[in-house]
Amino acid sequence: MHDPDSSSIPWPIRAALAGVLACGFAATIGSSLYFALPGAERLDWTVMPVVLVLFVLVCGLSIGLCVGATTRFAARRGLGLPGLMVAGATGGVLAGIAPGILGIAGFGSLSAPYMGTANILGSVLIGVIAFVALWSPSLFPRREGSSPALHLAHAAAASIISLGAFGMVAWSLATAFDLVPNLDTFIVLAHQMGLMRLAVVGGVLVGAAGGAAVGAACGLVRRLGR
Repeated sequence: MHDPDSSSIPWPIRAALAGVLACGFAATIGSSLYFALPGAERLDWTVMPVVLVLFVLVCGLSIGLCVGATTRFAARRGLGLPGLMVAGATGGVLAGIAPGILGIAGFGSLSAPYMGTANILGSVLIGVIAFVALWSPSLFPRREGSSPALHLAHAAAASIISLGAFGMVAWSLATAFDLVPNLDTFIVLAHQMGLMRLAVVGGVLVGAAGGAAVGAACGLVRRLGR
């Protein structure tokens, strides 16, 4: 087994790269599906690539550095799965603000088709899987001879289990409070709260849930890799 901290690359750079690469991959998949929607051609294609790159950088750096720092803190102190979840959620609260403002207030103010709840949730899942696959080796040492393909399979399984559990709880709560995440709900909330406030609150909530899922998934990857 090797020590993740033995790498010559400082951990903040590794975390930032993991976040940017994960968000870039998720944004590529989500945007490809979005561009196929009727009406997407109304977007200014001379500006949108720059906006998307900026969004990926902001999301990736926020998630990588904030969630990376808190989960690393928990891992270095030998905390178990609950500790990693709390650490991930704490980092996610901080990481979700800037992406929430750009994603909800920024894209939400455009005259363009709604991305679709399924596409948003699917992109989040893809991003979590990619981030866990890239970042978890920096938290816990892998066994000697462990193949990258096996590690990716562990990361995917752990992320799906983790997000599935969080998703079922979140969906139950949303249904109980009649806040099913769809376009009509977002429009009503935007009118009631204001778009900017909704963006911050939404970013914090999604960031906390996503960060907790990342922490839990990293802990599961450690167990699956034993």
